[in-house]
Amino acid sequence: MTMKKIFFALVAIVFITGISFSQDWDRYKSDDLAFIANFPSEPKRSVQKINTAVGELDMHMVMYSPSILPDDNAVYSVIRSDYPEDQFEGVDSDYKNNVLDGAVEGAVSNVNGALLYDKKIKHNGYPGREIKIEISMGYMYINAYLVDNVMFISQVVCVKSNDGNASIERFLNSFDILKVK
Repeated sequence: MTMKKIFFALVAIVFITGISFSQDWDRYKSDDLAFIANFPSEPKRSVQKINTAVGELDMHMVMYSPSILPDDNAVYSVIRSDYPEDQFEGVDSDYKNNVLDGAVEGAVSNVNGALLYDKKIKHNGYPGREIKIEISMGYMYINAYLVDNVMFISQVVCVKSNDGNASIERFLNSFDILKVK
């Protein structure tokens, strides 16, 4: 076998094993948090108390941050926060949009970023936002959904050189809410 054939055979093997390795993501389902998402590897779950204009809320986070394996992105996460139910009784779509506006403004402010785009979206019949924020070392891609009194946020953080990589869309598109209208 010539060196050229050996080289192409090795390249083909690396390419095929690389594809199968990159497609093997972990499906994460949380019945109590009511969502499903696919992560590149097993995420860690935590909860933090946060102070808000409506009082102290629990912020449930499910996050994977690659440390050993190379990855296109620095962070993949889903966050769920439950607002007091009484604040959402009988509210209209303008109120929900204002809540989502506040989530977008808070996200930009919290990372001292610049909002690059903000698009109104729906998921399972619920209102949401698709946003991209430029931060000092890269970008944050965020999808935020308001399901009754519950805010779901799925997000990916990448460095500037990896902007627009396929794993961003793959993660964000894998997110699903277990409750449908």
